Amino acid sequence: MLKKRSTPIYSFIINLMRKKFIRFAAIGGIGIVLNDLALAGFLKLLNFYPVAYIFAFAVSNGINFFLNQLITYPEHRPNRTSIWLQRLLKAELTSVSALVISFSFALLFHYVFHVNEFIANPIGLVFSFAYKYLVSDRFVYRPREQAAMAGDGTPPTATADENNQVVVEHVTDPMTPPPTDDETVASIAE
Repeated sequence: MLKKRSTPIYSFIINLMRKKFIRFAAIGGIGIVLNDLALAGFLKLLNFYPVAYIFAFAVSNGINFFLNQLITYPEHRPNRTSIWLQRLLKAELTSVSALVISFSFALLFHYVFHVNEFIANPIGLVFSFAYKYLVSDRFVYRPREQAAMAGDGTPPTATADENNQVVVEHVTDPMTPPPTDDETVASIAE
């Protein structure tokens, strides 16, 4: 039987990964590595940095979309292919504006400050990160039925009970721990 890990570092990492912003950032970090790998491949293939940059950005963005949908926003996971495609389209549209920010900074650092393209590339990506998180959190991954959400922002799910009565439940983020008695009392007191 496996022992439950309770070291302070392990607890710190688990608590940190419960935050959406940190999960979004971790996936973004993976995206930077994937972006640089794709950039290397497209540079070898096309031998023209601006076009290779755009193709690399599109590849890493698509992968990041799916990882974020599955890991960062699992409580908003779509149940139909059409919704996945709509969100992918929204993510790509969001990324076009983030691409402008990222690409501008990457070109600035590469051509003006003569920074290597593999260093300029992640610098540009970092500049677009905060913008992309805010827009994605509000525009891409949230379901349309915002008005039906609970006060804590959790989306409803409808099921039928044994009497075929509709029961509406709210799905919570699986990485968020359940509230303690103190938190429940505090939220009621507010």
